[in-house]
Amino acid sequence: MNIIFKFASITYLIILSLVLLIPLDSTVVNQIIEKEKHPSNNFSFIIHFLLFFSLYFLFNLSFINKRKILIFVILYSIIIEFLQIFTSRGFQFFDIVSNLAGCLVGFLLFSIMLKSNYLN
Repeated sequence: MNIIFKFASITYLIILSLVLLIPLDSTVVNQIIEKEKHPSNNFSFIIHFLLFFSLYFLFNLSFINKRKILIFVILYSIIIEFLQIFTSRGFQFFDIVSNLAGCLVGFLLFSIMLKSNYLN
């Protein structure tokens, strides 16, 4: 079962990277979502929170060293936002804050669940 979670987490990471680096004004994105229906900044913060909460969740189920998982997901969330500068996607500081909040809430939730023996 662990191999399935590892495959899912790596696949999710690859898909997330592609989605977050494709410029919003690209033809691919505009064919899927009309430009007028792109999420507002307020809603995009919720999306970022959920995406990075899910990333932490999957990696936590897949790998053993929880400290390394947290460090990796935090670094990834910062690096991916800076890479958006080079893809015409645009850098937003509050996206990093939302990413980090998703990571940290996931970490805290798993820590609480481990201490209360929900995951043992």
